[in-house]
Amino acid sequence: MRRRGAPHAPRALLTTLRSPVRTSGALLLAGTLTACGTAGGGGAVTEVAPAKQPGQLLAQARKEGKLLWYTTFADDDVAEMVSAFEKTYPGVKVEALRLSADKLPSRLVTEQRGGKFNADVISADSEPVYQLIKVGTLAPYRVPEIPPLPPQLEDLPDGYRNVVYINTSTIAYNPQAVAAQHLPVPTELADLTKPAWKGRFSIDPKAINWYEGLISAMGHDKALRLVKKLGDNEPRLVESHTQSLTEVQGGEPAAVANAYGYKAAALKEKTPKRLAFSNPNPLPSAAVLEELAKKAPHPAAAKLFIDWIMSKEGQEKVVSITNHISLSDLAHDDPTVWNEKKWKPAWSTPVIEPDKYNILLQEYQKALHAL
Repeated sequence: MRRRGAPHAPRALLTTLRSPVRTSGALLLAGTLTACGTAGGGGAVTEVAPAKQPGQLLAQARKEGKLLWYTTFADDDVAEMVSAFEKTYPGVKVEALRLSADKLPSRLVTEQRGGKFNADVISADSEPVYQLIKVGTLAPYRVPEIPPLPPQLEDLPDGYRNVVYINTSTIAYNPQAVAAQHLPVPTELADLTKPAWKGRFSIDPKAINWYEGLISAMGHDKALRLVKKLGDNEPRLVESHTQSLTEVQGGEPAAVANAYGYKAAALKEKTPKRLAFSNPNPLPSAAVLEELAKKAPHPAAAKLFIDWIMSKEGQEKVVSITNHISLSDLAHDDPTVWNEKKWKPAWSTPVIEPDKYNILLQEYQKALHAL
């Protein structure tokens, strides 16, 4: 029997009203939260304040004593990242609130609309960050150290280019389950459209950046045809990337079409008999940004934290602790996840308008029979 998890509101870029996607589609922050009076007609302040000298910033940060970080970093990575920062800068404590990608944007907007400016720093996918910029909930900040951006990310607004890591999407599978069920090893997405794989793989219907990456790789029409074929092959619809990999590790289903590469690689290291993965080429890739919240209650500590996590030291910690891909620490990136000579990145759209996002999300979910 075909199992389908009821899709939640879309992965990020959602409203504070959690309307089911199957009846109302996605509603973007920029399109629905006009009551947030900070938006200034939909725009955001673009002037970037000059950076303070490191010593001056540290002194002010220690006076403030702490910061609050809203983050989509994985639960088991947040504590180690915080510990690494506090070891470098004793006297500045980090309180972290780990939020899923579909809850962080609405949490920030709801608080600020109610006059509560709690968050100092946020980390989120580039698409919701752009919408948060448009409704005026973030402040521009240019860090001292920033790696050259790929041309596909150059549309990111000045002051909002802190690419803290890159997410890639891969095909993960259980080698034991594949062998036991006499399934062909899935080395490309088209393999999962074959009759043998019918009902034996999963897919995340909220992973819009994965669909955007497919469009970047093969054009809109071919990408949509591929997703329709995947949807017609009766995938199990999952509610998160973590869920998908946990289920594949357990052998049911035998594969997932769009797992995060960093997590698949880490789990393969731990359980090689129960998890393997194949990177498609081109490789769907998306930027995650680290940005300053508007009216941050601890602005110096917030800037110090962003400076650190974007620095060479901070990026080394991002790679070593989380296995995420860093644009500024390429020498230490996991070569099984990221190798531009082997797998050409197919970037999601870092700057996307609400109408276009809604259209793409609805056609993506319709193709998967999730609506």
